[in-house]
Amino acid sequence: MVNPHFQQCVLYPCDLAMLQRVFNQVCAAGGHDAASPEAEILAAALLGLFQNGMTNEAALLAEMRSRQQVYLLRTG
Repeated sequence: MVNPHFQQCVLYPCDLAMLQRVFNQVCAAGGHDAASPEAEILAAALLGLFQNGMTNEAALLAEMRSRQQVYLLRTG
């Protein structure tokens, strides 16, 4: 089921710039090429967090790093 907020969420240039910074940092930390399938999954997760109300840059970065660590632990 699609979150109603997801359909109505407006992304302003400052939001996109912040999301890009977080995305770039997470990709760099994980050694992901920005055009890789892994990076696409990261971008979707990041956007989902933002659209569900997590709009603080530091909180987004911490959550994405945490998710990346959990993924690495599960996959080796």
